[in-house]
Amino acid sequence: MATIAETVRQTTTRLLDVGIPSDEASIESRFIIRRLCGLTQAQLLAGYQNQFPDCLISNLNDIIARRELREPLAYILSEKEFYGRNFKVDANVLIPRPETEQLIDLCIQFTQQNHLSAPKICDIGTGSGSIAITLAKEIPDTQITATDIDPSVLKLAHTNAEAHNANIRFTLQDATQETHLEAFDIIVSNPPYIKSRAIESLQPEVRDWEPRQALDGGHDGMDIIRPLIHSLPDMLRDNAPTAAFIEIDPPVVNPCLAAAREALPAADTQIHHDYAGLERILVILRN
Repeated sequence: MATIAETVRQTTTRLLDVGIPSDEASIESRFIIRRLCGLTQAQLLAGYQNQFPDCLISNLNDIIARRELREPLAYILSEKEFYGRNFKVDANVLIPRPETEQLIDLCIQFTQQNHLSAPKICDIGTGSGSIAITLAKEIPDTQITATDIDPSVLKLAHTNAEAHNANIRFTLQDATQETHLEAFDIIVSNPPYIKSRAIESLQPEVRDWEPRQALDGGHDGMDIIRPLIHSLPDMLRDNAPTAAFIEIDPPVVNPCLAAAREALPAADTQIHHDYAGLERILVILRN
């Protein structure tokens, strides 16, 4: 019979043995044990010498076995935290990431600086709905439209919206085609932006498990971003402060800037860096 501390160590070792980095393995092992036992972090630490329940061993082994195949923990547990809230995820949607939370911060900052009341925001390629739902909860009275090309993805996003009591208008829309949406104050998007040839070099959790259509930006990474940028003049309101915040990959910074300056030559175009100092978000501001 193993204690919780011993079970955490054993779990960590199994994750390390399949190549999961040590910091991730340590964090994930504790999170798995907490999730199975229904413990907070403080309760886990205080109960390290307690026995790990025998009735949970089978469940633990099932989770570890899937993780040993490098399946992302978020898919195994069917949820991921984003901006302090939990969202259901499955293999049809990209797993929300911490760096994407900066899109939320930038939207909030823009609405506050420009004193926007009940701003209209469109989330292009909503996936799990984490961005749209978070904006609906964080910005009072905002009117959110969320689009995606996959009906099953929109169904999951709608489930998340209901769980968080967020009023979102979901619509099936391809950002690479002519849009028939109203004009918005803010466009936000985390589109596919990885160059096709670079996908094979990604870590197994991303390369082998996350949906290709949410990752693959084509040979130059711009297959989705370029038409999205060129649609902005029609999607952003005229004669008012408007903005677009688009998550990008550092290798596509220059073509993104070029496309933005071509589509909106009078706009203030910038690049926002992520927590690691990487060029991560294309910022387009128009007054």
